[in-house]
Amino acid sequence: MLLTELIPLLKELSHTDKLLLIHFLETELLKESSLVPLDAQGKVASLGLYDSFEAAAVLAKALAEEKTATHG
Repeated sequence: MLLTELIPLLKELSHTDKLLLIHFLETELLKESSLVPLDAQGKVASLGLYDSFEAAAVLAKALAEEKTATHG
C-alpha cells in the first residue's frame, strides 16, 4: 500500500489512535536503528535530572564560576 493511499485513512483515525500510531512508528524506527528507548530499559526514573540535587549543585557552581570569570 502506498503512503498516498494511507493518508486519507490516517486522517480518519481518532486522536487516541493517532497517538498510538506515532508510538508504534517510533518503536519501529528505534528497532530498525538498533536503538532501545530509555523507558524500555527501565532506567528513566533513575536518570531523571529534574530531581538530581547533585547535578543542580554542579550546574550552579559552574554558572557562578562563569559569572566571576566574565564579570570579574
